[in-house]
Amino acid sequence: MKKIFSLLTACLLSLNLLAQSAEPTQNPTDCTNAFFTAMLNEDGTLAGKVTTNDFMIINFDGQTADRDLLIQALGGGYVVFDNAAASGMATRTYNDNTAIVTGNWKTKGNIQGQAFDGTSFFTAVCVKQNNAWKVASLQLTSVK
Repeated sequence: MKKIFSLLTACLLSLNLLAQSAEPTQNPTDCTNAFFTAMLNEDGTLAGKVTTNDFMIINFDGQTADRDLLIQALGGGYVVFDNAAASGMATRTYNDNTAIVTGNWKTKGNIQGQAFDGTSFFTAVCVKQNNAWKVASLQLTSVK
């Protein structure tokens, strides 16, 4: 439970409210936006669609969680979001099949009644698999 709580805390600090395209895996930016939309909506199906089978999230205190744990945590309904805002998003693509998406995310809400309000810097590593972009790894760093 502690690992799930830490995962959710990290994910909450990295949410995005930008709209996703009709096909969220058509480019790395849309894929990353779809990942954060899945987090916001607690949508394990979408999270599974936009992440690789070996997906790993690393939160700001160094704890990690894999794709299965993330999807399980999303289905638990532990999180309430008041708002989230993105700034400074940038995407760099390499060799047409790997991309790094970075940005800052400010979020506010609560986890099981415990309020949170913070900003984190994220780095998402995206890869192209079978002509679709997927998030392979997400690293979060708390901005103080």
